[in-house]
Parts: sequence; structure tokens; C-alpha cells
Amino acid sequence: MVTYLEPLTKTANQILFAWKPEQGGAAVTYNMYVGLTPTPSTLVQLYDKIAPYPSKNPRSLGKVAYTADIADVQAVLGLNAVMDFTNTVFYFTITYVDSTNTESNIDLSTVVKVNTVGIQPPYMKDDPSINRHMYVFCDDLPDIGQRWVKAAGSSNGAVIVDTADYFKANITTVYTYDGTDLATTKSYPSDSTTPGSPAKLTTYTFSGGVVTKIAVTDSTV
Repeated sequence: MVTYLEPLTKTANQILFAWKPEQGGAAVTYNMYVGLTPTPSTLVQLYDKIAPYPSKNPRSLGKVAYTADIADVQAVLGLNAVMDFTNTVFYFTITYVDSTNTESNIDLSTVVKVNTVGIQPPYMKDDPSINRHMYVFCDDLPDIGQRWVKAAGSSNGAVIVDTADYFKANITTVYTYDGTDLATTKSYPSDSTTPGSPAKLTTYTFSGGVVTKIAVTDSTV
């Protein structure tokens, strides 16, 4: 079996998996297996007859998606109710069933480890099937659980967000003048106005009515 499970999001009670459809269109349905060790022969069937239809959700676009529930895992493995996805390491894999109702060899499937903290697959953090944006894994999302999040973006898909006005940081700049010439500018985040907060000071040096030097140094509000 060529395709493999990819854990996308995780909470204490659920893991959302996705995988690319098996090559050649042989898969009529998929079966999902789970266990406490990485050996395929020790894994127990968790779900069967998973439909092979690709998802239209942006998070799993073009892939088959399925959610594993901790209650089902506890039931098939005979685990204590306190063992969940945040305190127990689990191993998952999938097989496919073809049109003759023959299941693929589980020993030829890739077993995926889902850690207790974070999801760290040895594959890629950039998913080219989801608009080619850079993703990083975030553990600090108590309301929605651990998941991949987009690192940055702009109207043109750029990582440097200041290329688009809408995504620029809110900055306040204060100007001072030496007669008619601009002497300094001091810039700082608009929500950091407390005296002593970090700022950047730009000092202008003039000669013959033209700027001959611009110096940017650390300063405070």
C-alpha cells in the first residue's frame, strides 16, 4: 500500500486523519487499525468500510478524511477510560479493500505514530495540496486542540506579510523637525504606548539641504 495516514488535528478525544487516495483506483473502501506498538500484526481494526471519497474541506482537500474517537479506541483495545490521545502514544495504519472484497496486506502499510504532545510526522510541514502555504504545529490551542496552523500569509500568498497593506503591523510614527528639516522619527507598535516600551529611532543628518546620513537605533517610547 502506497498511501499512509496523516494526523492533521488532535484533541484529548479525537484525531482527524487524512490520506491521499491509493494509486490506481483499486480501493473501494478503507480499514483503519490502531494499537500500542508499531508492529502491524499487533494492530486491531478500529473502523472498516471507510468511503474512499476525497474531502472538499480546505484542511484535507483532495484527500480521504476520517476522525478517530478515543471512546472507540478504548473499546477495541480494552483500555482504561483515563487513557486518551494526550497521555498515551498510539499507532495507526490503514489498508484498502478492492472490488473483489480482498484486503491489502497490513504488513505492507505504513504505521504512523501519534505522540502524546504534538504531531510530528517524518514527512512534510508544507502540504502542497493545500495552496502551498507554510504550516507549523501549534501545541498552545486549548480550545480547539493541537493542530497545524498557517504560519503567515498575504493577499499574494507571500510569507512576508508587510507586502500587503491589510496585513501590516499597526505602527505609530512621531516626527521631529530642526527648523524646516526632518530631524528624527520614532516608530513603535500602536498598542505599545507605555513609556519605556521598545521603539525605533531614525535620525537624519543634512548637508546643503539634502540628507547625507540616516541612522536607525533602538529607543523607547
